[in-house]
Amino acid sequence: MLLATLMLTYTGVMLFIAPQGKIAYWANWEFLGLNKGEYTSLHNTFFVLFLVAFVLHVYYNFKPIKNYLSNEAKELVVATKEMIIATIFTVVFIIGTLMTVPPFTTFLSLGEDAKEYWTEVYGEPPYNHAELSSLKVFIRKTGLDETKAVQALKDSNIIFSGLDEKLLDVAKNNNKSPNDIYEIMDKN
Repeated sequence: MLLATLMLTYTGVMLFIAPQGKIAYWANWEFLGLNKGEYTSLHNTFFVLFLVAFVLHVYYNFKPIKNYLSNEAKELVVATKEMIIATIFTVVFIIGTLMTVPPFTTFLSLGEDAKEYWTEVYGEPPYNHAELSSLKVFIRKTGLDETKAVQALKDSNIIFSGLDEKLLDVAKNNNKSPNDIYEIMDKN
C-alpha cells in the first residue's frame, strides 16, 4: 500500500504539472522517459493496486482496526476524536475546492499556470487531435500547399510512406514531434 501510495503521489504530481493532452501529444511531451499517456496509465493502474491493497489491509488487520475503533466497553465507536478531526478536514477540503476559495484556488491555479507554460513553450495544435490525421487531411485542414509541404518533408529527409500516413506516425518514425513535422511543412 505504501509503494502504491508513493506511485500515486508521483504520477499525480506529474499529471498536475503536465501539459494538457492536446499539447502533450502535439509536442511529444515526456518527462523521465514517460509521456502523459503513460503517466495516466500508471496512475490508473496504481489506483487499482492501492484499492486492492487497502481491502487486503483491512481484511488482514480487521481485529486491530476494530479494537482501535472500540471504546473501553468494547463497543464500536466510529465518532472518535481522530475520526471527527479527519472528517472536518475532509469536508473543509471538499467545500473549499468546490466553492473555489483560497488556498484551494491558489493551489489549483499553480496547475493551470504549469499547463499554460507548456502551451507557451510548444504552442497549440491547429485543431484537436491533429496528430491523428493523415498527412493529406492535415495539409488540407491547415491550408498548406500540398506540393510544397511534401517537398519540404523530402528536403528535410523526413521519411514517410505517403500522404495517407498519420502525422503522429511520421513524427515518431523520424524521432520528431508532430509540431516539428508541421513546422517543416509550413516553413515555405
